[in-house]
Amino acid sequence: MSSKRNVLIYGASGYTGKLVAESLAQRNIPFYMAGRNQTKLEAARKVVEERFGAPIDAELLVTSNATEELLPLLENVDVLINVSGPFMQLGWPIVEACLQANCHYLDTTGEQDWTIAIQEKYGAAFAAKNLLLSPANSFMWQAGALAAEVVLETKGVDSLDIIYQVDNAQPSVASTKSFLRMQGNPDTQFYLEEGEYKSWPNDKAYTVNLPHQSLPKLAIPWGGACEPVWFKMDERVRNCSVLTAFGDEIINNVILAIQTYNERSQGMTQEEKEQLTNQMGGEMTTSEPAKDNHNRFRSVIVCHGQGNQVTTTFSLSLWAPYTFTGEICAESAKRILNGQLKKVGFQSAAKAFGHHELLEFFHEQGFCNLPTKAAQ
Repeated sequence: MSSKRNVLIYGASGYTGKLVAESLAQRNIPFYMAGRNQTKLEAARKVVEERFGAPIDAELLVTSNATEELLPLLENVDVLINVSGPFMQLGWPIVEACLQANCHYLDTTGEQDWTIAIQEKYGAAFAAKNLLLSPANSFMWQAGALAAEVVLETKGVDSLDIIYQVDNAQPSVASTKSFLRMQGNPDTQFYLEEGEYKSWPNDKAYTVNLPHQSLPKLAIPWGGACEPVWFKMDERVRNCSVLTAFGDEIINNVILAIQTYNERSQGMTQEEKEQLTNQMGGEMTTSEPAKDNHNRFRSVIVCHGQGNQVTTTFSLSLWAPYTFTGEICAESAKRILNGQLKKVGFQSAAKAFGHHELLEFFHEQGFCNLPTKAAQ
């Protein structure tokens, strides 16, 4: 791996940006911390150094997200990690800059419509340049993609039913705005049915049953997820749905917020609707949460697989979802720099680097379990 500073975090002063920076520092990867505000960047670097326990090899860059401003900064950068959302509102010029600068693009979005949009506009162009375009390089929605790839190893499985269950969920401000923007749109929260996108209603919760808990839980599409996007282009998969259970109190509050949004947004333009969800998201989550820890912030991603003659289930236990987001971004960057990229263009991390390779690495780091066969 080169010692050059060839990784850039855009939006590095935010909650997720600091986690990505800490994970890069743990891998001894020099990087840039980029964003709009010098004071916030300096404060973020200080937080990361306090967590890391030593100075970090990070250079601060003050820049907007404009393509023309980013291009000179990306001349010697191989990997850009975008953590600045809502991504549909802010991400377009950043992806364009990466394409023009021949730079791999990762982001931490949870926004299904953004993932679909950049696949359609940029997927082929990135592939033609042997570049990776990997949105949702984060707990949501890579954990489900990893679990699904394990389930799809069972011959005959063509349908995926995925549930994220998160203990003591603590959404960040940016995440709340991003997901509320998607949850508020009744036409772009998709599941996959017979290879085609179908829309979930935006104001309905579902009762789900988890194999590891006695009581049923409430769950919502939470924007639709990105697994249906990954697997729409996979000939093995006909059906794919994803629901998320954060805890019944949070789910009920989200449904109430969406019902309010549906009433208030009547007659609004799309821009006005997004301003409204930004406002509501800011009111729902008013401060940055503390860093998650492995004892309190656990998650289980349950993936059921079904075919004509077979059913199977894999439950992926994974702690500290936000910390894992920083880890998978940093590990993806490291593997790109080390020449371990398996597939280019629009790809999930599971496809880009291999699901068994990632699961085995994160198991060794204490983040997750392994499939039974792999554990043997």
